[in-house]
Amino acid sequence: MRARRISQALFLVLFCAGFACAQTNHIETATELLGKGNLVQAETEARKALQVPSTRPLALALLGTIRLQQGKIDESTKFLRQALALNPKLIGARTTLGTAYAMSNKPDEAEKCFEEVLNLDPGNLNARFDLAKLQASRGNFQQSLDSAAPIRSQLLGSDEGLVILASDYAALGKKQELEDLVGHWQRLSEPSGESALDFAATLVTQGMNSQAIAVLEEQETRVANHPQADSALKLANAFLALGRLTNAEINAELALSRKPDCLACYLTLAQVSERQENTEKALSYLVKAKRMAPQDPEVLFQFGKVCLERNLLDDALGALSKAVELRPDNDTYAYLLGSANFGKGRLDEALALFQRLLQKHPQDAFLHYAIGAVYFQQNKYSEAEASLKQSLAGQPDQVPANYYLALTYDAIGDDERAIPIFQDLLKSHPEHVPSHVKLGGILVRQHQYEEAQRNLKEAIALDPGSVEAHYQLALALRRLGKSAESEAEMAESHRLEAEQSATRDLRLRLLLPD
Repeated sequence: MRARRISQALFLVLFCAGFACAQTNHIETATELLGKGNLVQAETEARKALQVPSTRPLALALLGTIRLQQGKIDESTKFLRQALALNPKLIGARTTLGTAYAMSNKPDEAEKCFEEVLNLDPGNLNARFDLAKLQASRGNFQQSLDSAAPIRSQLLGSDEGLVILASDYAALGKKQELEDLVGHWQRLSEPSGESALDFAATLVTQGMNSQAIAVLEEQETRVANHPQADSALKLANAFLALGRLTNAEINAELALSRKPDCLACYLTLAQVSERQENTEKALSYLVKAKRMAPQDPEVLFQFGKVCLERNLLDDALGALSKAVELRPDNDTYAYLLGSANFGKGRLDEALALFQRLLQKHPQDAFLHYAIGAVYFQQNKYSEAEASLKQSLAGQPDQVPANYYLALTYDAIGDDERAIPIFQDLLKSHPEHVPSHVKLGGILVRQHQYEEAQRNLKEAIALDPGSVEAHYQLALALRRLGKSAESEAEMAESHRLEAEQSATRDLRLRLLLPD
């Protein structure tokens, strides 16, 4: 729509100039060529008109528009100002100058240009549209609506117009008016992909996810019929944000098929796979991404994160250390590196990273939790208790800090304080396997075998691969005199331990450098 509106602005330039056709042949030819996207020949014709005093202002306006389409904004601004100095009534040139100012992040100058055009020509569609768009981008949503009011009917028939109205209504809390726009959107014949993504994103901000998905699915059909890598990838990421993982995967794969060296496609596919809880598939995409861009910090971070999730600690440490080296101020990278060091047993290194982050974010509950967890592993139980309590003071309902606080009390033999924490955790999070296991272990120790058995069987039902749950259940069953069942559980515990150890070693070998 931008190219069409620039072309319309040029015809306004011609109209306002009022020159005879014989004097404007080069201008008309240049305008026609510009409308067809032939910028080189359009410039040639414009420069011919530049030599004639009567057509010089129009020629300068044309050159300014050509430069704007070429992305050469400073040159565009220079030509347009020269044109207006010679003929201040060139409305199209002033509108295009406003656009150039807006693109060069000079909103005050842009707004002044559009208002000057509207003073001369209140019905000017282009200037009114651009003014409304500019005001919306500056957060002046009511002003944007007011500016757009005279051309609202035209805006309802265009994708860019609907995007502007949607952003205004959403920001002003006019949900009913926003919902009414959806019907107008559905009647559009060929909305652009960028506008569809913007419109859907605005709907999401107001909780209108189903309407947003419908907009994206319509765009998905258009993309499939005329596939382009960039549009397909943007669509994939929009679906990913809405949790539509299948749609996200289809479009990311489509983008990759159109552009096999698309690094961003591999990263998006990895995120989709991770959300699908298929970390093995995610890792396969990230291995390819890492080969393509071995020094890209985001690739290294994503690779390290998935390796950490899969307990591939050596690989995670290497990738995350490099990511932090490349982006030392990225707190997310540093936190995950601390987590990798923690998992590897490099507790001093983990503690140093977490404490450095805590200096920047002293109220962060998860950092206090992380430091408490490190202290726990270092057997510094009083320090662990203090940090974990500070974490819970900021965020009382979190699972990790509660769990580690209960572990701390368990470690010092304070069952009276450990048991209630585990029990409360399981009331709010009955699926938390580690709490079932640890509570079961304490109950075995306290000779409460029946209750221990219930917790441990629940843990195994949730996670049949829990080595500790099978082991503790074997102890409880033995105390209950169920020898055969106890031996079976103990055998399963040993089998799982050996199997998981072998699998872990194999995974580490698979990711060693070639």
